[in-house]
Amino acid sequence: MSMRSPVRAAAPVAQSVRAVHTGYRIVAQEEIQKEEDAHEARVKQGVDALEGMGFNRLSITRQEVVWAEHDQYRHVNNVHYLRWFESARMRWIQRMSRTLDPVHRDNLVQGRGIGVIVAASMCRYRRPVTYPDTVLISVGTLPMQRRDRCILRQRAYSVAQQTVVAEADFDVVAYDYENLRKADFPPEMQAAMEAWVYHGPDAHKSRL
Repeated sequence: MSMRSPVRAAAPVAQSVRAVHTGYRIVAQEEIQKEEDAHEARVKQGVDALEGMGFNRLSITRQEVVWAEHDQYRHVNNVHYLRWFESARMRWIQRMSRTLDPVHRDNLVQGRGIGVIVAASMCRYRRPVTYPDTVLISVGTLPMQRRDRCILRQRAYSVAQQTVVAEADFDVVAYDYENLRKADFPPEMQAAMEAWVYHGPDAHKSRL
């Protein structure tokens, strides 16, 4: 004779009651537009500030801070400042060379013929930067003392903090990419660089 386990009655399924939050709303477009307008006004103030320091406003480029640029110390890692300077420097070279003849323009932008190469750099970190922020990077040449090199002065300006967060000087040398050696800047290229001179009170001083 087989013994069967008694059949248990199924327990009633409890009906979970989910509270509905009825106070949520999607942010209004007008609010976002107001915030964006206020941010753009601060960007303009930053551009004006860098121009007031002695930089040509056309040399200024805009760099949005990326969350992934943070490190374990909860601010943008120092190496990214140098990358910002490098990107702004290349953007400046593109702008500066636009009115040169095609050969000199392409040499500068594409690294062939007589172009440029960084020989030395100095960067002073003044303030940490955190996300979210927009950083404005300026570029200006110091008065050229030699035909084979030029000191580029750059500043990184935080829109959120409304101040300069890093200062840098770069020793940029004329380089013959075909023969792999230093060279002199062609006169037209030298004149183009001197047209973007930095007019700040410390223009006669180099940190290199």
